[in-house]
Amino acid sequence: MGASAEASRCLRSDARENRDRILSAAAQAFADEGADVSLIEIARRAGVGNATLHRNFTREQLIEELFRDWFDRRKAVAEQALADPDPWHGLVSFVEDFLADGTRNCAVRALFAISPGWREQARAMLGELLSRAQAAGSARADLTAVDLITVMIGVSRTMDITGETAPGQWRRHLAIVLDGVKACHAQRLPGLPASPEQLDHGLRDWNSRALRSS
Repeated sequence: MGASAEASRCLRSDARENRDRILSAAAQAFADEGADVSLIEIARRAGVGNATLHRNFTREQLIEELFRDWFDRRKAVAEQALADPDPWHGLVSFVEDFLADGTRNCAVRALFAISPGWREQARAMLGELLSRAQAAGSARADLTAVDLITVMIGVSRTMDITGETAPGQWRRHLAIVLDGVKACHAQRLPGLPASPEQLDHGLRDWNSRALRSS
């Protein structure tokens, strides 16, 4: 009985180690190569067989697990930003951190585009930070969280275009855009802000076109 229990503990330990290796390898593979990286490549990086990987995860489960961990880190940054005594600095620091993480992880933007649940949570975090900055008189009153997400998507496109030749160019783009977010601008923005549903619809269409062209 003692030998059997010890063998069982060893098996559980091996399974945990395999799972941890797969998650670590998948995180790096997604960051390096994007959301389309193959499970075969992830298994190779983890040093496990394809069957072992499939026993532990489907592709969807891997993405969900890794994205949940990534989003938990973003929530920690949001909590720190909400505690900032300067509401404007808190808002800007969250936006900058969110975008900077996208420069280190090729998969973040693609995963965000296909996951409405995560987008809704990001809107909630941005909305709270924006409301705080608006109440302090730092951010213009006619902005919405969807406006800010649209701004961040635009800056992420700058990353795609200039990332190889001018990696820091996105920060200049962001600074230009953030200047327009400040409350000192008296002229109201034209038109109406997009609704969350309109943004989700646009992102679904954009993601479908991107997948067809890849």
